[in-house]
Amino acid sequence: MILDTPLTEALARLQQAPLGKGLYTREQSDDGRWETVWLVRDEAGLLASLGPEPAVEFRADAFDEGGVVVLPILLCLGTEVSGCIYDTWMNAYQIEGANVYLQDLARQDHIRIHLYNEASQPVHTLTAPNHLQKLATAVLARQASYQPSTEAAFEYARERFFANYTDREALWHVLKPR
Repeated sequence: MILDTPLTEALARLQQAPLGKGLYTREQSDDGRWETVWLVRDEAGLLASLGPEPAVEFRADAFDEGGVVVLPILLCLGTEVSGCIYDTWMNAYQIEGANVYLQDLARQDHIRIHLYNEASQPVHTLTAPNHLQKLATAVLARQASYQPSTEAAFEYARERFFANYTDREALWHVLKPR
């Protein structure tokens, strides 16, 4: 029997996604607290070429797209020139209740990034300082001034926002380093 947790659900979604995909989920740490973590699935050779401790950089910001707050969170592993950029998008004010991912990011000191190969086997886990903490705190502080958005409204806003950029690398250069 496989325990049904946010991590196992996210791993199932990651396995169905194309290579080069990143996503976030929650995982319980050794001390019992929940943390938001990132999962990345890519080619084993590409992940190996990054080395055992590649540079890790997050770039993110919050944007109002027609009354929906869109949070693009991009992760670069390796140097910007040779590295891999993975995009994730957070619905800051989802209608299903409080955003536990932002709450985690506002309090946790580090972010773990789990790397998986094309066969969805774990390759390595990286730990990086949580430079998203201030952004998460600021977005949570503004939550009362926005209406919660449905998943459909968020997807529409995300697509409209991303249409302003040719690709995720172009968005990477617009976002602030965190």
